[in-house]
Amino acid sequence: MEIWNERKQHAVGQGFFHSARLLHDDAVRLRYVYDCGAMKKYSAALKRSVASLLADADAGCRLELLFISHIHADHVSGLPLLLDARKGMSVDTIVLPFFNVIDRLIEFAKCANDDPSIRRDAFYKEFVVDPVAALSRFNPRQILLVSSGGAGEPDGPYFDREPEFRGPIVAGPDDDSSRSLWKLAGSGDVEVTQVAQDRVVARMTDHVSLVASPTSSGSISWLFSPHIDPTVSAKSALFKAELFKSLNHALPAGAKIKKVRFQAWLENPVNLRDLVVNKVHDLVQAFKAVAADLNTTSMCLYSGPLPDEPAESYYRGKFGTWSVNGGDRVAWLATGDADLKTASRRKPFLRRYRRLTSKISTLTLPHHGSENNFDAELITAIGPAHFIAAADRFGKWRHPGTGVHQAIASHGRFLSVVTSQPASEITELALLSR
Repeated sequence: MEIWNERKQHAVGQGFFHSARLLHDDAVRLRYVYDCGAMKKYSAALKRSVASLLADADAGCRLELLFISHIHADHVSGLPLLLDARKGMSVDTIVLPFFNVIDRLIEFAKCANDDPSIRRDAFYKEFVVDPVAALSRFNPRQILLVSSGGAGEPDGPYFDREPEFRGPIVAGPDDDSSRSLWKLAGSGDVEVTQVAQDRVVARMTDHVSLVASPTSSGSISWLFSPHIDPTVSAKSALFKAELFKSLNHALPAGAKIKKVRFQAWLENPVNLRDLVVNKVHDLVQAFKAVAADLNTTSMCLYSGPLPDEPAESYYRGKFGTWSVNGGDRVAWLATGDADLKTASRRKPFLRRYRRLTSKISTLTLPHHGSENNFDAELITAIGPAHFIAAADRFGKWRHPGTGVHQAIASHGRFLSVVTSQPASEITELALLSR
C-alpha cells in the first residue's frame, strides 16, 4: 500500500504557483494547487506554466483543492487561466483565509502601488471587493474561509479528533465510491454560513486540517494543515484612518462620510467597487502611511504525512540541474507572506507545526525570501534540507535577501531560487508506503 506525492514549483517569476497530486496504484487520486499568480511583468511565464500544467492534466479535469495564501495579485492573478470554464480545470474546494475589508484594501493598494498595471485586472478587483463572489464564478462545490484559532494545544494540533460542525459536513467526494477522498479533522470549529446554488461557504479555525486518504482502504493518509498569520491590527487602524482622511478631503461639506459610519460604508460592495475603480489614488496614499513593516493576513500550509503516520517514506527532488535522492523527510511547508521574523508571530507558527517538523524536507521562504520576514530559527527549529524562494528581478527588490542566502548556506542547507526561467523549476517526489 503506497501514496506518491508529485509536486512542482513552477517558474512564474515574481509570484507563486505550486501544483501537486497524490497517486495510488499509478492513478491520480487528488490534485491540489497552492497559489497561482505572478506580477504583470511575468505574465508570459505564468501563462506558460499554467498551459504546461493543463496540458499534463487535461483540460476539464478536477482540481480537488485550491489553497490561496493571501490576497496579493501575484498569488491569485493566474486563477482565471487555471480555472477557465472552457480550457482550464474545474475546482471542487477552495481554501483561503478570511480577509476582512481592510485587509483586502491594503493589499490592493500595495499591488496598485508596486505594480500599477494590476489596476486594470478585472478579476483581481472583483476578488478584492468580494472574494467569495469572485471565486464563485469558477463554480466550486465549496469555499472554506480559515481564521486564526489562537494559541491552541502547546504541542501543536492533533488530527485524530472530529471538529465541531455547525451545518452540513464538508468533505471531498470520491467519484469511484460513496466514501470521501478527504475529511476535516482537528479541535476547531466549522460553521456553514451559506448554502446556495449547490455551493457551500463555511468558516473554520486553523485548528482544523484536511486529511486525505487516497488509497482504497484508507490505511495511509496525507495531511494538509493550515496556519493563519493574522494582520497587525494597529496597522489596519492606521490605514483606515488615513483612507478616511483622504476620501473626505475631496468631498464637499454636505457629502462627507461620517466617521462612526465609515466601517459600514467600507463594507458596502458598491463603495468598495468605487474605491478600486475610481479612487485608487486615495488607497495608495493611505497605503504609504503603513507601508513600512506591513504585515497582513497570510495562510501557511503543511503538506505531508501525519505526525504518527506509521508508513515508511522516501524522497527525491530535482532542483534545476541538481538532484537529491533518499531521506525520510518528505513533507512540504509553504509560508505565504507570513511575518516569521517577528518573534511574537514566529513562535505560534513553530508551535503550530512542532509535531510535524521532523517530516519536513522543503520549506518555501516567506515573502519570496525577504529579510523582513525571515529568521534563522526557521532553519534550526524546523531543520529542512531544502529551501525555495519564488522570486525574480523587480525594481530594487532583493528577493531573496543576502542575509537569507548567508544564513541558509552557513547552516549547510540548500536554497533554490525559482525565477521565470523554466530551468529553475523544481520537481519533488515523495513516497509513503506500508
